[in-house]
Amino acid sequence: MKKPILIVMFILIFAASAFAGAEWRAKTVTVAQAKGQSNTIVMQVCASGGNVKQIFEEVDKDNEMFQKGSYWLFKADESALYMVNPAEKTYSRLPLNAMMQMAGVVGKLVKIKIKNPVVNMEKLGTAAVLGYPCQHSKMLMEYDMEVKIAIIKSKSHVKIEKEAWSTPKIKAMAEMAESFRFRDFKTGYEDLDNLIEAQMKAEADLGFPLKMVTVNTSIDKKGNAKETSRQTMEVLSVGSKNFPASFFEIPSGYEEKQMGFKDDEE
Repeated sequence: MKKPILIVMFILIFAASAFAGAEWRAKTVTVAQAKGQSNTIVMQVCASGGNVKQIFEEVDKDNEMFQKGSYWLFKADESALYMVNPAEKTYSRLPLNAMMQMAGVVGKLVKIKIKNPVVNMEKLGTAAVLGYPCQHSKMLMEYDMEVKIAIIKSKSHVKIEKEAWSTPKIKAMAEMAESFRFRDFKTGYEDLDNLIEAQMKAEADLGFPLKMVTVNTSIDKKGNAKETSRQTMEVLSVGSKNFPASFFEIPSGYEEKQMGFKDDEE
């Protein structure tokens, strides 16, 4: 169920024809063990008052979620993510509440238990990135995970190391976070939700990340470690910009393309 978001409603009612916001370009390189998960993406991100538009300028490996020239659109007044393809003049609407409900259905079939969670944050000093003073930090998150599907069980120890260079001097994070501040998204897995909450609290005051390196490692019951993914994100440029209200709207004439998610609130 959607929660009332009064502040966002006031913004929509009283906003002028243009919004002051933030704009940045970022490059993300993902190297993963899982098939089809490795990719290199350069995107332009525009954010204002909770509206977020991610335009994929370069995509090394196109797929249904990431296509060169397409963009994602999240509007502050809706609980949905739009995937828009200007070349085809189509869009797909992914209602976030339906996705969470689907996670709940899967949760009845796939049992996930997380035990012994640890979240540690270490501040490593300051450094300049793109001319901005940044807090250099490293977060270590570890936990034991047990997955059960029917009678099949698997256990592993998961380690996530995230090194970040973040600055409070850029308001981009605030522009993006406005959409999520009054929302309560849950995966349906209580242990996982608690772990995510602990991670968010640890990172709450770091500011806008200009560079991040995230390494995921899985350790089996014999103690063998395997790096499952490594992702490096670097902001290439950042600045302020005024956006017309229409910038965060889907152009007229675009047709909806179904992706398998249905919103029961419609």
